[in-house]
Amino acid sequence: MLFKPFNIENQTGEWYVDLILFSLGIVFFLSIFFIEFLIPYIAPRCFTNWTLGKAIIWYTWVILFVGAVIFLYKSFLGGFKDFTWTEYFFVIGRVLVIAVTVSFFALGVFSYFNRKQFSLLSSNERYSISAPNAKPLQLNLNEIMYIVSDDNYVDIHLEKEGKRKKKVFRSSLKNIESQIVNPVSPIYRCHRKYLINIQYFEIHKINSRSMSILLQKYLDEIPVSKKYAEQINELLHIHH
Repeated sequence: MLFKPFNIENQTGEWYVDLILFSLGIVFFLSIFFIEFLIPYIAPRCFTNWTLGKAIIWYTWVILFVGAVIFLYKSFLGGFKDFTWTEYFFVIGRVLVIAVTVSFFALGVFSYFNRKQFSLLSSNERYSISAPNAKPLQLNLNEIMYIVSDDNYVDIHLEKEGKRKKKVFRSSLKNIESQIVNPVSPIYRCHRKYLINIQYFEIHKINSRSMSILLQKYLDEIPVSKKYAEQINELLHIHH
């Protein structure tokens, strides 16, 4: 059933044909395993400081690679009778449709029911933050409590091994945001001067005109702009 979109199915009723189709499934999953697990293991530096742009490029490559493997094996099974560019792009198109459908369904269900766990997965990654005329800064997102802009610098408030710390880094807040904020990151903008780690905060005050949040344990009060209030309110209800 999985391979019907590739026009591959047992029309003879012979048992060995089912075995051949099963082998195609094995090849499919091995190609996924190779590119999704072995490549990142062999070259981990290529997957640090992960961004949405990198993810789009990577998964485009994944689809092309898996499509090529399926195409080659399908052509081998058919005696290379349809070994053409047209057939290759046909297989790629089918892989893309199936991948997008399955991915959006799986990620949609997963993110709806497990947004907190999804953010925690991203927060355990180590990010290298860069800026012009500054030495790169290594940060774990789960250690960041919030970041506040201070002219040409940012104050990064951290909790490391149960102790509060502050690092000053020469950069704009927008530059920091572009490097650590992504769809699975726990870091969000709540104000023109602030980025927060949603896991460290709770709602302090909220009404139709204003909103503020409170840093748990340390009680720093952070303003929330009206522009971001609805999103921050929703996220805090999910995480707490």
